[in-house]
Amino acid sequence: MKYFCKIVIVLIFGVTLLARADGLLLPQDDAYPKDFLRNRLTRVTVKIHGLVAETIVYQEFLHEGTETTDAVYSFPLPPDARATEFLYWRNDTTFKAVLKVKEQAVNPGTGEGGVAALVNQYIGRNGIKVQLRGIKPGAIQKVQLHYIGLCDFYAGEATYKYPLDTQQFIKYPLDHLQFSFLVESGSDIIDYDIPSHPDYQIVQSEPNLLRIELIKPKAYPARDLTFWYRTDKTELGVDFFSVANDTMDGHFALFIRPPDRVSSSDILPRRIIFVLGNSSRMYGYRLDQSITAISNMLDLLTEKDYFNIIIFNNAVSPWQTNPVVGNPDNVLAAKAYLNTITTRYGSRLDLGLKKALQQITDNNYSNTILVFTEGRSPLDPREIESTNTYKAGIFPVAIGDDIDRARLEMTAALNYGFVTYIDEEENLREKMLRVFAQISQPILKDVVFEYGRADLYDILPQKLPTTYAGSYFFTTGRYKNPGKSAFSLAGKSATGTEAFNFQLDFSRDTESNKFVQFLWAKEMIDHLEREIEIYGETPQLKQQLIDLSLLYNIRCRYTAYVADYKEPFTGVRDRQKTVSVPSSYLIGNYPNPFNPTTTIRFYLSPLSISAKVKLIKIYNAMGQLVAVIDISHLEPGVHSLQFAGRDFYGNPLPSGLYFVRLQVGNEVSTIRMTLLK
Repeated sequence: MKYFCKIVIVLIFGVTLLARADGLLLPQDDAYPKDFLRNRLTRVTVKIHGLVAETIVYQEFLHEGTETTDAVYSFPLPPDARATEFLYWRNDTTFKAVLKVKEQAVNPGTGEGGVAALVNQYIGRNGIKVQLRGIKPGAIQKVQLHYIGLCDFYAGEATYKYPLDTQQFIKYPLDHLQFSFLVESGSDIIDYDIPSHPDYQIVQSEPNLLRIELIKPKAYPARDLTFWYRTDKTELGVDFFSVANDTMDGHFALFIRPPDRVSSSDILPRRIIFVLGNSSRMYGYRLDQSITAISNMLDLLTEKDYFNIIIFNNAVSPWQTNPVVGNPDNVLAAKAYLNTITTRYGSRLDLGLKKALQQITDNNYSNTILVFTEGRSPLDPREIESTNTYKAGIFPVAIGDDIDRARLEMTAALNYGFVTYIDEEENLREKMLRVFAQISQPILKDVVFEYGRADLYDILPQKLPTTYAGSYFFTTGRYKNPGKSAFSLAGKSATGTEAFNFQLDFSRDTESNKFVQFLWAKEMIDHLEREIEIYGETPQLKQQLIDLSLLYNIRCRYTAYVADYKEPFTGVRDRQKTVSVPSSYLIGNYPNPFNPTTTIRFYLSPLSISAKVKLIKIYNAMGQLVAVIDISHLEPGVHSLQFAGRDFYGNPLPSGLYFVRLQVGNEVSTIRMTLLK
């Protein structure tokens, strides 16, 4: 028997995984000599499964005062991310923060302005705050934060962002900055880069697997970090991840991967309604750039397309009574109309959307409503959904930082679309044109999924959007029984009804793909929080949200991480979570090639204190040991030493390739260097 499961898909190509910067540790002792404990080390480990990114941030802070102090750790999570674990140290003992039903810790000085007010603004509405107690003078406070989110995706390119520009708070270099990326891709990886920090190292590069590392001693965190990788997808496919559980039902995530590019004959005819807000908050740059972007989008229409423009403020003004064909004359007239638009009072996006939906009178086109707004409006998402008869995709582009995210996100989710957020400091026109490009190649509409099983439930979100070339979308849910299952995706293409068939394996494995259960829980918590924020709290909704939060250890609006120092963390309770303390390693040598001397740079981790063996060994190309340098006297941190190109007996070494090996206890790190005479 076949079962149809109509499920909501999250369109992720409009989401950017973006953290404003590193965490900060704000002391609660008024007599502390500085605003923050000194951030001496940051190590970020990122594992990307297709487009899902698991991030682990490990940091060390130095207490530079003379008195014991409590401090609040603050970290600005990306708006789309959720924390899944917080670890902290006292001396050499690791503890795991407990999630409790309570308010988050308050930053010292909150309500009094100054640094605390800046920090509160900096971490935003989705930030994490944890109070750490009893940090002694000279101590190094270690913390580790785990969180999950989604990469940005566009035309075959996935992007992960971790801004490091902390000049507002940090005026000194970090002793050590490190990023480690592991990418597992369902499609061949054809290119990649860290354009913001090009001095990275390639550890492993295979068609579907990529490991790269960026290590910088004495690093000023003054530039945002951007990592991207590109795949080349020529036909529609799926990425499927699932994980079973010892104590509850399994979790799955299904990613639909359309081709990156298609021919013009494969693109469905489009009906696009541009909805532009011209409230006083759009005055100046926002409105000018929106008008320019729409004008540029009009140039991309063809005579197969229909379009109209609707202006909304306190009222609604359509350019034409009904959509018109996208020919050159109509495009020219529309541009002239746009140049007459000035700001007015009010922001009734609800009226603008209702008028736009009235323009869509049949299902003969790929129907799209592209909205440009400052992000505030009395809008009922369910009311808009009830009038969307012909499955128009609603795509809000929200400009600025004072945005009603919950209302826009629910409206988009219930109406086959996604939201794009644009900071006013960004290139508005460029970002807006990119949104249009993401939805400009519709290849499959009226999409349905067919599973060969009936035991799937709690699937999020709840609408299947049009499939666009160069984009991804995904759904996540629960399953009761492991096993293989047929899966079919069908819809209307430019040539008629088309179906794609696949085999899915709902896993029995409880360890691999553990990230899937956190992804599902994140999406469910996001869904419930939007419901509460828009339609109000009920006892049932509140309890459901709290239960989910505590079960999956993911913070919600009613819970907070608490450092209680009661039970040391061993990792046994959650084998997927590992404590990632930076290892000792060789940074490199310069110059290289060298003659006759070179400087070798290396990092000794905090664990090196207890290592009985700390040596640097030099080997020739034949693997023969030619020199040994004792570094047992060195403390943890970054060090440099000179190598004079001589062997055990002081004799000059001949030209050739040599290997430098750092040995610290059982840890080994090796680099190559060349002596040229």
